[in-house]
Amino acid sequence: MKDPIEGLADLRLIELAVDLQVQLEKGTGTRPVLFLLNQQRGKAVDAIMKMVDIDVSETVALRSLQAEVRLYSDLIQSCRALLSRGRDADRKISEANREDLEMIVATPEERQLYGLQPQGID
Repeated sequence: MKDPIEGLADLRLIELAVDLQVQLEKGTGTRPVLFLLNQQRGKAVDAIMKMVDIDVSETVALRSLQAEVRLYSDLIQSCRALLSRGRDADRKISEANREDLEMIVATPEERQLYGLQPQGID
């Protein structure tokens, strides 16, 4: 049997991933993640443009500009990871549900008696 805390965590990951996916879709009402990504992208573009003209001896300013670009990259990577983890959690839950239903429909003895073998994961 699956750990109930892990099951709740998987459900939360799915919920967060779906929420993020909806926010990235066109025509969605409120989209704070899209707003944040857009804002940070603008800051990253400005930072890249400033890095072209900055004197390399201004290391503090240069590091600050690099941090703006890295923050945008980190936001994108976090969104990708959340979507991926949500899909993985959804697959795990779907497989667990399939196994539960399989046990409800036929016990291992009944499956053996009728020659029923699992063909793969749906």
